Amino acid sequence: MSKFISLECDSNEVRVAVGSTGLTGVSIEKVLSTPIELEEGAQPWGSPQATAALKELLQQANIKGGHAIACVSRNDIELRAITLPMVDTNELPDMVRFAAPRYFASVNESWPLDFITMPSHLEGSIDCIVGAISPALIQKIDATVTEAGLTLKHMVLRPMAAAAGALAKHPEWNNSTVLFIDLLNDEADVVITERGKAVFMRSFYAPTDLQDASAVKILAGEIKRTLMAAASQRAGLRVDQLIVWTKDSLAPLAQELSHSVDIPVKMFDPFTMAERADIAIAATTQTVGRFAPVLGALHLPNTSDRIIDFANPRKRVEKKKPVAQYIMGGAAATALLAASWWWYSSSHSTLDQDIKVLKDEIAGQTPILKTAGKNLADWKKVETFMQGDVLWVDELERLSVNAKDADTTYFSATTFNLDPRTNEPTILTKFLTKEKELVPEIEAAYRDTKHNVRETGLAQSQDKKYPVVADMKITVATAEVKDPRNVKRNPIEDTPESDPKTEPNAEVSKEQETQAGSAKTEPAKTEPAKTQPTTTDPATTDPATTDPATTDPATTDPATTAPATTAPATTAPATTEPKKPEPATTEPAKPEPATTEPAKPAAEPILGGAS
Repeated sequence: MSKFISLECDSNEVRVAVGSTGLTGVSIEKVLSTPIELEEGAQPWGSPQATAALKELLQQANIKGGHAIACVSRNDIELRAITLPMVDTNELPDMVRFAAPRYFASVNESWPLDFITMPSHLEGSIDCIVGAISPALIQKIDATVTEAGLTLKHMVLRPMAAAAGALAKHPEWNNSTVLFIDLLNDEADVVITERGKAVFMRSFYAPTDLQDASAVKILAGEIKRTLMAAASQRAGLRVDQLIVWTKDSLAPLAQELSHSVDIPVKMFDPFTMAERADIAIAATTQTVGRFAPVLGALHLPNTSDRIIDFANPRKRVEKKKPVAQYIMGGAAATALLAASWWWYSSSHSTLDQDIKVLKDEIAGQTPILKTAGKNLADWKKVETFMQGDVLWVDELERLSVNAKDADTTYFSATTFNLDPRTNEPTILTKFLTKEKELVPEIEAAYRDTKHNVRETGLAQSQDKKYPVVADMKITVATAEVKDPRNVKRNPIEDTPESDPKTEPNAEVSKEQETQAGSAKTEPAKTEPAKTQPTTTDPATTDPATTDPATTDPATTDPATTAPATTAPATTAPATTEPKKPEPATTEPAKPEPATTEPAKPAAEPILGGAS
């Protein structure tokens, strides 16, 4: 438990209260006082009389040292009520010191400032009571306390200290607005508390003889002035109860005072806060209310938010870096990281091996991937070629077939072009016609789903027979090439193998396959319809209508007999007479429809020659 010594002195007396604070509250042990004699208007703090009297009281209480709490009168300080915008609690001390010079006329930066907050009466603002004390008075108080062998720890405002003790004794008063009156020798301290916080303080002259009826009227008038001044500062303030620091023997005074101010009045003896204390006080004309500040000041450790303390002004709290917490957090993080690494390495070793195997497989597939990429690039080239592989002979035939008669129109220069960049096949042609109205009709003849026709120019020709000349651009749609990977192939049905001995046409089929093979390997010898003009009529050179039996071997060119011998493949079996066998074959055979596909052997070399 911590022991404190609260003290106060005025021009008539020095008062001391000794107590200790702990978890169970405040325990007051002794209450002492001794009179002093000073000149009228002299400052008791720092005077030799006050210092000697304090030493005497401490020696009487057998106190050789301790922490002192000095109570300062309201008349010795500057006190103002200020309103500030809503700020963070930690920034409030700096805001108060910044705004104080606008409210205090004679206060400078050397004056200690302290404040308490009040219940705010405006939304979004903070109301404060700010007190300032002269540095010279602080030196006098510190000199008085130090010479008596004590250490000054706190310097509180006297009316606030008295009210804090009363509210600690009666917590129910925290829920109402109370006016406390402390009657001293020739003055009175008044403090109004709202919800446990002091909101207004005032000191005024008070008569000594409270038994006089005129003294009660003077006191009632000062109380009314106090209420009016408080209401002007805090709109809507209404006092619920009036507490007078005195004994119950002045009950008639309380009744008359209550009738005058129209507020319930209650007498409160300060010594009820020190029921177990050793009391040794001097007999004076003052009331017992003069001991309320020193008794209430001992509650300072538990009510520091309600009392202004000039020895410990409120300051911004510097947030210290929790180095120990940082170290503990770092150690915990390191341990967690180590545990996580151990778990990972132990539980993921198998996965690492699997990853290595997969990487090896990927490395083995790299050549295949490169080959596949090359194949895809090659296929893109093939696909591009196939898209632009337009048979220009067919397009030229289409121009001729769809053209009008020569008396009406004739075509001039025509260009067949395949754009290497866009792979777009186009036909640029110029035609001449007799009438301008025929141009749309001619263009429409070449327009279909695969051909887009656009007129690029129309002019007058120098040819009198064909006076109109027009340029036409035909864009041919590119062929759709299917991805070979998406091509579906129908399965080939298995057929039973034939026996050459049992099937008479087997040898003929072998002979036809041999002839077809020779036709594929020797395209130069398969020129159709090149017979001697003396023996073959051009009208009868068609393989489908030529009878092999009527052809004279002596008059036929041997170079043209190969296609003539394959001609029966184009003749239906029902209308063709049996073929005379070749010298190499001995058994004539009737060609089967399954093996004599029309004109296939001759078609391949013809297309090959054309290409």
